[in-house]
Amino acid sequence: MSVMLFNAACDSGHYGSADDDSDGTATFVIGAQDRYGLSVVTRAGEEEDAGSDEGDGAGDVLPEGLSDLKYVLSDGEGNIIGHHQAVMSDDFSRLTLEGLKSGRYSIMFVGGAAGNGSMDLESPVTVSDPWLVNKNSGRPVNSVYYYKKVDFAIGFDQAPVNESVELDLAVAKVDVAVRMDNPALWRHIKKVTVTLDGEVSTALNADGSYSGGHKVAEFDITDPSGVLTFVSFPSAEPVDGHIDVVSTVDGGEEFSTRYTFEGLNLRKGTASRIELVYRHPESKAGLLYVADDQLWRFEPDTMFMSDEPREVFYNNSIRSFYVNAPLRFLISDDHKLGVRLFSPIGVGNVRVLGRFRDISSEWVDLAYFERIPPFMECFFDLPVVSKECLYKTESGRYVRIPAQPDLSSNDIEIRFETDDPFMAKISTIDSRWYIRFSPFGADNGHASWRHMTPILCRHGVALALNMAFMFASPEFNAELNNYDGILKDNGGSPINLNNLRKSIRNHGGLQLGRVVGVGGLGGGQTYGLADYCYTGVYHDATAPNSNPHNYARQAMFHEYGHCLGYNHSSNMTYGDVWTVLCAKMFVQLGREGKLPVPNRTDVTSLPYQR
Repeated sequence: MSVMLFNAACDSGHYGSADDDSDGTATFVIGAQDRYGLSVVTRAGEEEDAGSDEGDGAGDVLPEGLSDLKYVLSDGEGNIIGHHQAVMSDDFSRLTLEGLKSGRYSIMFVGGAAGNGSMDLESPVTVSDPWLVNKNSGRPVNSVYYYKKVDFAIGFDQAPVNESVELDLAVAKVDVAVRMDNPALWRHIKKVTVTLDGEVSTALNADGSYSGGHKVAEFDITDPSGVLTFVSFPSAEPVDGHIDVVSTVDGGEEFSTRYTFEGLNLRKGTASRIELVYRHPESKAGLLYVADDQLWRFEPDTMFMSDEPREVFYNNSIRSFYVNAPLRFLISDDHKLGVRLFSPIGVGNVRVLGRFRDISSEWVDLAYFERIPPFMECFFDLPVVSKECLYKTESGRYVRIPAQPDLSSNDIEIRFETDDPFMAKISTIDSRWYIRFSPFGADNGHASWRHMTPILCRHGVALALNMAFMFASPEFNAELNNYDGILKDNGGSPINLNNLRKSIRNHGGLQLGRVVGVGGLGGGQTYGLADYCYTGVYHDATAPNSNPHNYARQAMFHEYGHCLGYNHSSNMTYGDVWTVLCAKMFVQLGREGKLPVPNRTDVTSLPYQR
């Protein structure tokens, strides 16, 4: 791997003079090893549960580039000599020494990986002297460093020296792997420290050997990312030690647990791993508590990302929802708790309750989510699938549920509660439209139908939620009363408003598609719109004082008029009556922030590329 070299330097002074036939040249092209080698797993705590003996540290790619690179030059006797005639290439990947007299030399490089800051260097006199020194007592060096020593000769009727130099890792990496049956317990870990009883080196000498030594005491490796790791100079022998984990219980009380380990290998260029089985008083609890800052551990996915294939977003079994239930919980075929949120607005404070049909008639706290992000799709391991769990019931008592290795939707009933403002709006929707996506005639050479895209699916979700909410809102229904006798059916007769409300409420749903050449195509449950209609109906898609009845909103409600069974002889499609009423109320509710998804930016500001 080629690397960028910065702040390269050599000691001042020179070796030899013009009278010494000092015209030798040596060029070094410099790269760096970018991966740690393998080392074995060291167990801590309950060894019988610690898992595989296979390490997985190899393959950890270091940051590209070096923030610092230094070198020293020695003669054949191992004495550090000064030499100031050096040329560094513009990209700092090539070093040329000029004016060297005949003789044998060694050049030693030491580099720090990007982000490590400046190196703490001494000025060695001989190659056996300390060069890079860790002066922090009781702490590992905890920065990534590279080193290489290259021997070469000048003169003796040989060609100029050209050497390719691959810097080697000069440190050992240690990963601390915390294993727990219930990943939700990660929220309780507040601090993790490492103590090494054996000594680790404190200095990298100029010749590449190590010297000095101290013990590491209570070194804090806590990291918000959850990656627990540290970097150290090597040790002469494997070291023992312990890890202290400070945790909390629900309620905030703290406690500390110590996990001892033996025989930790600290060899340069290797990655070792300490595995510990986390112990917590609530490890028997069945509640899956997903803290917002711990959600990443469950590897959540996001629906309708740019690379989502058509066979996924056209699949009604996984990409469909009801407008009055955009948040769905399910038990998957592999016995996990599945969550899908069809909304560009996230939902917070979600309490999920379950009732195990053949075991108890009581509802228990199955899961709790601090926040479910927009369009999240994720499947969570439930502790009760693999072991007996203790659950709290709605009445406040606790019940034991035996392990459910074959858990399915037939075994458990699920509901949820939340005080989230978005879901409060959704709860007012009185229709149960079934929303899904379709290519219609896109693959059959149809003049108008084209394939949906993931971003249009997102806008379609927002459109369906907003439209269903508006039709159920008191503001819309109050305004609708003003159109009594004005709205006309296909035969020109006045429409009974209560019957119209009932038709909207009982409408089966919409199959969303994409059209070109026209604003939309609709009828029954077929609902196709042009791109600019999906994106142009929000209140902030037009100027604040412009006429709400723009073409996009006209097409939106014109096609829905067809879905309600009205044709072009009715003013539920043309005639600037129904579409004007709907467009005006849609913009008003959006501008006031009352719609579930009021703004176009609620959709467009979301991450779309992986």
